[in-house]
Amino acid sequence: MDFVCARCGTRNTRQFQDGKFKPPDKCDGDGCSGKKFEACRSEAVCVDWQKIRLQEVIGSDKQSAGQVPRTVEVELTDDLVGSCVVGDVVTVFAAVKHLAAGEGLALSEQPE
Repeated sequence: MDFVCARCGTRNTRQFQDGKFKPPDKCDGDGCSGKKFEACRSEAVCVDWQKIRLQEVIGSDKQSAGQVPRTVEVELTDDLVGSCVVGDVVTVFAAVKHLAAGEGLALSEQPE
């Protein structure tokens, strides 16, 4: 999405990772220190998406008694949105996308 600086009129382009909206902090224009921006909403590209949580099916055998089912979140896009409802049994073939839990986590995982 593009943002226009209110001070100099420079277009600042931003990509939103994982759909998280974050406008520019400062202008990218030469010598400009503007911090107010107008979003170019007419040029924004919207994507139809849905987040679902899958839960493994646990059988009735003795080994699984007392186990908590594992879950995983899946992001559906385009024609897959709305294709399943609560209680459906589904099979998912997908690419795995790793998301950091936060900045503090990244610092604690670095080797010393």
